[in-house]
Amino acid sequence: MKIAFDVTALYVAQGGIFYYDYNLARALLEHAAEHELLFIDYYPIHGGWIDPPELRMLEDAEILRHVKGLRHRKLSRLHFLQHSTLFPVAKWIDRTLFKPWALAADWVQEHRLAPMLEGVDVFHSSEVLLWKQPDALNVTTIYDLSALLFPEYHTDQTREIQAKKYRFAYEEADIVIAISKATKRDIVEHLGIPAERIHVVYPGCEDIFRPIQDRGELQTMLAPLGLTPGDYLLYVGTLEPRKNLLRLVEAYHRARHNLSVPIPKLILAGAPGWDFRRIFELIEVLDLEDDVRYVGRVSRTTLPFLYSGARLFVYPSLYEGFGLPPLEAMACGTPVITSNVSSLPEVVGEAGLMVAPTDIEALAQAIVELLSDSYRSDCLRDAGLFRSQFFSWKRSLIKLLNTYNTLLSAKLTLS
Repeated sequence: MKIAFDVTALYVAQGGIFYYDYNLARALLEHAAEHELLFIDYYPIHGGWIDPPELRMLEDAEILRHVKGLRHRKLSRLHFLQHSTLFPVAKWIDRTLFKPWALAADWVQEHRLAPMLEGVDVFHSSEVLLWKQPDALNVTTIYDLSALLFPEYHTDQTREIQAKKYRFAYEEADIVIAISKATKRDIVEHLGIPAERIHVVYPGCEDIFRPIQDRGELQTMLAPLGLTPGDYLLYVGTLEPRKNLLRLVEAYHRARHNLSVPIPKLILAGAPGWDFRRIFELIEVLDLEDDVRYVGRVSRTTLPFLYSGARLFVYPSLYEGFGLPPLEAMACGTPVITSNVSSLPEVVGEAGLMVAPTDIEALAQAIVELLSDSYRSDCLRDAGLFRSQFFSWKRSLIKLLNTYNTLLSAKLTLS
């Protein structure tokens, strides 16, 4: 089977989308030697200014192809024009040039991308490259529908990109990969794509996420962050409204007043996202500057130590397509508190303490309960370690390849 896998998103994505695509690409390289592989980077989408070190494995394998094309630029996206009196003019120019740009970009794709993919059996596009290859099984991945279900938490640009992606999945893709059953349900309900066209392939958990019990090793790795093992609560993820961090900070504030003993610090780790400043404004209003600390984006090398050193991991997200951080925390032996909505119950099962994400009091009580009850905390730690073993990238790849094979055989039979 000749498989072409789109890795363009790896040059622009962060967080879960990046690691989902990266680990599937890595699994293909490691466990699919019997298949002919081709990785595609459609260069104009990202402009070539980001070069993630993880992608060196694809360069080294000599099966990554950079396809040059026409990059569509919009004047109205230039920051200095967005608050200028010239902004309406920029919008008018964008509208006027949109059709010529689109026609030119389509022509370039047809004459550069299509020949590169000629003869492939499967073309798997991802988040940003919307292309249907003639005579191939066309597959695309939908990670979540947050831009549709929670538009207030996204920029206009993100909503526009995702709307195009949803239309492509509905109109062009032969099959859609969803990363959870919850996402599949959302796709059926809100996009109208038939359930039989949607196949669930869960993410896996990378091998680097494991319990680190050597206290000296933990202290050495956490010292640059100013942290002591066992003396902090942890959140990991992008700092953005959908992650519900305002309610987490408020719940932490309440938990401090509900415990008769000092409560560990709350550590926020991750890249700053859209509208993140409101979090720090609330921290200041509640006088928590000494108790809630932001350590920024932590390296993949340090992250297992950060999880392993935490008393609790708290992830009260309003919506997730899957939610890798709770899985990673469980794999490191850290008790998890998370939300009871979207895909998160699929991730943690009975191995995490789940609460309604909008119930600040319930979240505060969950924090107090696990800090006060060491037996319950230990039970969740053991259950989380056991559950995390069911999510592996090799298992994800086997499911994906079986889906390719089954649908490709059906396509060939019908033709």
